[in-house]
Amino acid sequence: MTMIDSADIQRAADWIRNADGIVIAAGAGMSVDSGLPDFRGTDGLWTSLLPAGMTERDVGSLTQGDCFVEKPVDAWRFYGRALQVCRQLKPHAGYAMLKHWAEGARHGAFVFTSNVDGHFQAAGYDEARVLECHGTINFMQCGKPCDDAIWPSGSMMDGVDIDSLAASSLPRCPHCGHLARPNFLLFDDGLWVETRSSSQWERLRIWLRTVQRPVVIELGAGAAVPSVRMFAESVLGPLIRINLDESEVAGEGVGIRGTALDVLSAIDAALATP
Repeated sequence: MTMIDSADIQRAADWIRNADGIVIAAGAGMSVDSGLPDFRGTDGLWTSLLPAGMTERDVGSLTQGDCFVEKPVDAWRFYGRALQVCRQLKPHAGYAMLKHWAEGARHGAFVFTSNVDGHFQAAGYDEARVLECHGTINFMQCGKPCDDAIWPSGSMMDGVDIDSLAASSLPRCPHCGHLARPNFLLFDDGLWVETRSSSQWERLRIWLRTVQRPVVIELGAGAAVPSVRMFAESVLGPLIRINLDESEVAGEGVGIRGTALDVLSAIDAALATP
């Protein structure tokens, strides 16, 4: 466990106590403590979920927006396994800590996350207070798409032998029969249906206008794909940046080096002390 500066923890706890709204900005590092690998590296999510017969060389093509068009069976074997893993793993205790702190703030919390795993909703967060800026694996869309419709993944892939998936057994759009795909954003992806995310953005903007003293808690958000970090820095309030590798903060804020669960646990202990 990384040594955590107690003065930084106390500053973070004081900001949370005084906030009337908590902005939770979560990247891939938030999910690591739940057992979901980070996205990069030889032990990352991309490589650890590769089905039989696929190698690390296949990963790049499976993150592109045309993968469900160019190699649909490989894409569904890959993301079908990802869906199974996201469903099987449980959100770690840090989710409950954040939710408890939000209950003490006048306007509660709003989540902004690049994670597609749906763990905030699984941890009991209000669906209307979550913005998944890259979409989610828990909803499907037409791969064409034939329209803007999306639908819940439901029990899709539960108990399915991923390695035996064939073209004839892949999920289909209930409206036109074309191949279905998860409703999340891939690289160079012109086929993503973003209507759900757009509605979430509008709810976030309305909520932010009601908050006078926000505090931003950023968790495990990397700089390589900076969607979460850019949003966190755009909110006018102190920033608590929790990151194992890239914790530096410019302006009003504090950077705390450590895993999400370790640092949240330390802040929780400080908040429990009168």
